[in-house]
Amino acid sequence: MESIGGLSASLEANLGVGSGTAQVFTWLVILSVCYLLLQILQASFGGILKKSRARGNLTLLFGQCGAGKTALFFRLRDQEEVQSVSSLNPIRDSFKVKVGEEQSIGPIEIVDYPGHLRYRNKANELVKEARCIVYVVDSDDKQRLKDVAEHLYELMTLKDIFELQTPLLLALNKCDLTSARSEKYVIEEIEREIEQMRVSRAATLEGQDSADSFLGVDGQKFKLLEHSPCPIQVCRISVKQPDLDPVLDFIQQHYT
Repeated sequence: MESIGGLSASLEANLGVGSGTAQVFTWLVILSVCYLLLQILQASFGGILKKSRARGNLTLLFGQCGAGKTALFFRLRDQEEVQSVSSLNPIRDSFKVKVGEEQSIGPIEIVDYPGHLRYRNKANELVKEARCIVYVVDSDDKQRLKDVAEHLYELMTLKDIFELQTPLLLALNKCDLTSARSEKYVIEEIEREIEQMRVSRAATLEGQDSADSFLGVDGQKFKLLEHSPCPIQVCRISVKQPDLDPVLDFIQQHYT
């Protein structure tokens, strides 16, 4: 209190103001200094806490019904083709993944999540547990690419995806079919659909705080590989053949 009184007396003498005004100025200075210190501490410790947050250990398999993600799950687990059907329940198992003739990694916990639209929000809870995400796309089904784009938009605007920088592999399945679309074609279709969503959502949220749902760079058309908020790769695979080297390389990259 003596130091505060001394500061108040100094201000009174230097500014030529009354004692009451000097005391008010003194407390304003003290409160301003405390506020600045609090902001500095919050920024410092907030950065430390954010950096200390780590990704989980799951490999998540996402994609539409019929894209081949369940077949991929069993191919990774059992090294054999399984005739799968759409399921309403996640398939979750921990097993070693064979990445070479005599090399395996793991055990790795892998979750094959149902592709039904009504279960997507529940799938978002698993994202914070993910080490990486493999998103399986049916490259033979052009009509489903709009749905793929919508789901990717939802995923890439999740706070967990951004903060954890969860790696995502877009695996274009059924490349063994002559009618399968190329990587360039699929990427351009997804970009076109996401760009339309950006425009429509921006109009819907005009005047509101839309930062959490904005994707890409303001004033530029959306580019999937350039504007994704997380590391993203695109590859062609065939679960049927099988031709899964890009998926195996991706998983190995993030578990070794």
